[in-house]
Order: sequence, then C-alpha cells, then structure tokens
Amino acid sequence: MSGIKNFTSAPFPEGVSIDKFFELHKGSCIIMSAGVASPSKQRGGYHAVLYFNGFIRHLRQTGLKASDPTYPFVQGLYDAARLIKRPCPVIILTASDAGFGDSASPNKACCDMIISAFLNAGCSVTVTIAHGKSGELVRFMETRI
Repeated sequence: MSGIKNFTSAPFPEGVSIDKFFELHKGSCIIMSAGVASPSKQRGGYHAVLYFNGFIRHLRQTGLKASDPTYPFVQGLYDAARLIKRPCPVIILTASDAGFGDSASPNKACCDMIISAFLNAGCSVTVTIAHGKSGELVRFMETRI
C-alpha cells in the first residue's frame, strides 16, 4: 500500500506523549482502536474512538467472532472509518502493526480495505504505529476523550 498516492506510514515521534500527539495533529481526523480476543473462545471485542475537530465518537462492540487476536482491533478501525463522510486528512493511531506494517498478518487484506475506503472517499491516510504505547493509548481513549 505504501506506493499508493495519499497513503503514508509514519513512526510515532520519539519522546512524544499521546496527549502531545493530539495537540500536534489538531486538524486531522484521528482514529484509534484497542481490541482483545480469546483464541480458545474465538470471541472478542473492541473500543474505537474517532476524533475530529472536537467531535468524539466512541464505538464499542463485544461478542465478535474472532479467530485471530487482532481481528477485533481491526474491526474497530473499520467501523470508525465508515463514519467518515467527507474528505479529510486521517491518522490511524495504533499500538500494533496488525496488518498495516506486517504483510504476513492475517488482517493485511482488511487493513488494505480500510485504507482503500479512505482513499476512495478522497482522504489522505497516515498510519502511525506507537510501539510500546498500548497502555498509554488505551488510558487516553478511556479517560481523556
């Protein structure tokens, strides 16, 4: 996907908190998702947040059929992406590669579909992977927005 116009992947800035990241990207639509699945039960759930110019939408779903532990996370991103109604810069902020940075991921096709949906809507897309910040990202989603 990296060769597609209007799509980039960017590392999370060194030494920057999630709070500061939001300050630095006020004019963009930021989508975050956190999810979990039990491989033995093949069920999971997610919490996703869409943030744009002060508009905040929380999405939660449980009981998702999930054979892969990262599937609920990707489903959360997809459900949030469907709420975008007009072209805008979009940042997908995640703590996991989950198919965006891992071509061997079982979720690669879903991640490509999410990005394609944004691009078809005229949005530019940046995927920012905040390695090692999953706890901070979840706390931010739960308490600050």
